[in-house]
Parts: sequence; structure tokens; C-alpha cells
Amino acid sequence: MKLVLAQMSMSMDRGSNVKKALEEIDVASSKGGDLIFFPEAQLTPFFPQYPGALLLGMGIHREAFSVPSNSEILSQFQEKAKEHGIYISPNFYVKDRDGHLYDRSYMIDCAGNVQGASDMVHIYSAPNFYERDYYSPSKDGFRVYDTPFGRIGIVICFDRHLPESVRACALQGAQLVLIPTANLTEEPMDLFLSEIRTEAFHNNVFIAMCNRVGEEDAITFSGQSLVVGPDGEVLAQAGSGEENLLVEIDLGEALRSRMKRNYIQFVTADRNVYHMEGSFRDDRKASIEDVYHAMAKYDEGDPMRIQHFTKVWTYARLIGLGEGLPSGLQTILEVASIVHDIGIHKAEKNFGSSNGKLQEKLGPEEALILLTDLGLDRTLIERVMYLVGHHHTYTDIEGLDYQILVEADFLVNIYEDELSMDAARSAYDKIFITKTGKKMFQSLYPEALQ
Repeated sequence: MKLVLAQMSMSMDRGSNVKKALEEIDVASSKGGDLIFFPEAQLTPFFPQYPGALLLGMGIHREAFSVPSNSEILSQFQEKAKEHGIYISPNFYVKDRDGHLYDRSYMIDCAGNVQGASDMVHIYSAPNFYERDYYSPSKDGFRVYDTPFGRIGIVICFDRHLPESVRACALQGAQLVLIPTANLTEEPMDLFLSEIRTEAFHNNVFIAMCNRVGEEDAITFSGQSLVVGPDGEVLAQAGSGEENLLVEIDLGEALRSRMKRNYIQFVTADRNVYHMEGSFRDDRKASIEDVYHAMAKYDEGDPMRIQHFTKVWTYARLIGLGEGLPSGLQTILEVASIVHDIGIHKAEKNFGSSNGKLQEKLGPEEALILLTDLGLDRTLIERVMYLVGHHHTYTDIEGLDYQILVEADFLVNIYEDELSMDAARSAYDKIFITKTGKKMFQSLYPEALQ
């Protein structure tokens, strides 16, 4: 996905802030951006730098900076999302229907629908950040949103300093965490960078932090918005001025990172510690159809290969059902039958050959990437990788899933490779064991058995 961070300064005029933000969306769209998000409190000057009592003494109530939750301004952002087909996450100071005031980030999808909103959870109070005078704490906790690119969480400004925040998003399956913020030049930005890198590393997530810039009375915002990868590497960092920063990232890398170095798998999730809206587990289950379409996308423009694995999958499925495989083993078989030849393109590109042994060598890693990106169970993936790495090995066949995959592949290859009936009979005698597989062979190639 192409992620855009709109590092901006804010003026005293709300209308001009809205206009600038909408123009930033236009720019992001022109760059091919998929999602754009903004700094904290993007509609106003940073009013929490003043104690609430000070402003109240001047006749300025804390509600003066807020917009209602059904604000027309939000509708303008929704229209922009729909116009450009882009996801947008703005951050407003909102007066909700319950009368409480929140530091709130929205998630607007590419059709202009509001998927939901995340409010600041832990409210800070210190010189230049008198936020307890203005914000109410979130009722729902940390939230994660499903998008076509992956699962995305939102952690607002101060919340990031508490490691449970990013961890709560990761425990809900987040691959990317957005952080709208308001960091000052006088703050330790080098430590803030180290903090973000460590949280990304510990939780196997991308983290993107979008900051304000410019001077506002006695404070100056530092900018330096950044994107960090799941291994803690800094992928991009803005300067100290206004900038429309675009970074292309692959959210699947977060899942692949989690497969290799899964710290959070060993976390004892405690709701007294992790304040979160969703369930602790990412309980999305990719279907067989999801695997099929992902593999078809992988082989896009190659109808011969797509038709081949479609036929192998069909035969493998029917043989598995005919042999009464347990549901878990049936799923492994079907997934493996869809991706069994995934190493072919890499073999042809690197070696100019589709040799079966090259497929076995190069296919497992490609299967790991595709299936991990779909969020499939690690144990299933490991068995499928084994089958992909052995599907042209016809000795010491171990396991009924392995046996059926080989039989299904042969049923197709006999026809597609135009094998002689003598070769087909040899394969039948040496390889076919299952009753269902033999029955299919007899229906397809009766002349080989005469």
C-alpha cells in the first residue's frame, strides 16, 4: 500500500485548516496514495498548551475548539474519500452526543463510509500539554480496522508512550499502527524515534507517526514524521517543514515478521492491562476461496497454470472427501493442491526451467509469503510448505494428504503432458493407493488398464 503522512502546520482559522487538509488529500491521490492520515487536532491551533482555567478566564470555554460528532467537516472528508477512492484518517477534537469531548481519529474507507473512530485512551497533563483540561478518556479502548491492505490500528499521541497501546493493537491483529501526534522541538525526538522503533520491533508492526509543524505562541512543533517497519528499521522520515510524505509498504511483511520472531504469541493478554475494543485474537479465517483467488492473482495472466491448479484442487478435494479425511487434514490438502506449483515462476525466471525439483526447492518460501499474508495458521502453513517441497517426490510418501496431492497432480499431468498409456499405467501401479483416486483414474484413462 501507499501510505501518506500529511505533515502540516495549523492556523487560527478552522476553515483554512480544513481547506489545506482537503488539498493534501488531492495531492496524496495524485501520487497514487491508498491511505492518508493527519497530525493531532488538525482543525485548530494546539489549544491544550494553555491550562483550561486560563482560557476560561478569558471567556473561552473548552468546547469552543470542538466540532460535533456529526460535523459537516467530517462529511467533507468523506466526500473526498469517495471522490478519490482513498482511505482517510483525520484527527478532530470532537464533542460527542453524550456531551463528552474527545481527541478522536476517524477511519474513513474509500467509499466515504466511516468505519469507526478511535479516541485517546490515556490523558496526559503537563506544561504545554494540559490535555486533562479538555479530553475525556476513550470508552472503547484501542481499535483496529479491517482494510484491503491489512489490519490497521490507531494510537493517539501520548498513548504511544505506554507500550500497552501498540501491543493492544498488535494483539488484535494490527499490521500497521497510525499515530497522529503533536511533538515539540524541545522534546527528545531521538528518544521518541528509538521508542517507536522498539515498539515496532517488539510487536511486529509497521508504525507511522504524523506530526504537526510550525510555531504556535510559545511552542514549536518538530515535524520529523516517520514510518518504521516491523523489524525496527526507519523506512522514511520527514524534515521540519510541511510535507506530504508518501511511503510504499507491504503490510504482509508484518505477518511474515511475526512468523519468524513472534514475541506477542507469548503474551498473557489481560484486560486489566490492555484496554482494547476488539478481541485478543485476530479471528479472521481465510477461506479456501481466499487462497484460490490469491493464487490466481499470483499467476495472473497465465491461464494454463491457473487451470492446472484448479483441476488439481478439484481432484484432491474429491479424493479427500471420498477417503473421509478429517476436516483439518482436508483443509491442508486443499490449500496445498492450490499452491503446489507456486515455485514455477521463480524457477523459470532464475533458471529458465520448470523442472520439478526446482519447484520443490523454490516453492515453499513463496507459499510461506502468500499464506502468511492471508493470516493462515502457522501449523497449517508449515505442513503445506512441506507438501509443496515434496510434491514431485514419489518415494517415502508420508501422510494421506501427501499421497492424495500426488495422485491428484498425476490425474491432471497424464492428460496435460500427453503421457503414453504405458506411462500412465506405470504411474497407476507405482503411485495410486487410495480407492477414490484409483476410481477416478479408471474413469479418466480406462485404456491404460486394458
